[in-house]
Amino acid sequence: MNEENIRKRIRDLLNDIQSEADPALLNRCRSIFRKEVSFFNRSYMAAYLLLLAEGVPVKRTEQGSKHSGRNKQPDVTEISQVLSEDESVQLFVSIGRNRKVFPREILALVNARAKIAREDIGIIRILDNYSFVQVRNNVADIVIEALNGHNFRGRTLTVNYARSRRESDDDLQ
Repeated sequence: MNEENIRKRIRDLLNDIQSEADPALLNRCRSIFRKEVSFFNRSYMAAYLLLLAEGVPVKRTEQGSKHSGRNKQPDVTEISQVLSEDESVQLFVSIGRNRKVFPREILALVNARAKIAREDIGIIRILDNYSFVQVRNNVADIVIEALNGHNFRGRTLTVNYARSRRESDDDLQ
């Protein structure tokens, strides 16, 4: 994907809309678009259509595909860095894919609210109902304090240290 070509294409399309397009036709199409595409998905739809117009392959690769059922793969940050286990912890965040959240949005939320460096954040995994964020040990409490109880997308977040599966299994017995 050539970002400069896409920027130029957007500028050209905006110019065409203002100078050549039939406003009545655009308004009819816009009305249909607004009814069929939710507000939160409109920019993704626009990006998808733009990529299609540019001939950029937009289908998921086998590695990035989602699987149905309980074995659904989590969304993981593309720009993630893996922090070593001895210098990091996993945090549980009570929002997931069902709220249409993406790793980049959680990354932005953590950066904005906790004011920590990107280098202190590792892998972000988004599952259906919750997410896991890997952070350095020395900033974990800062992130928890900044995000726990914060309202995000109409939901009050619960953020705390993630328990390992082994701990969860022990609690059930």
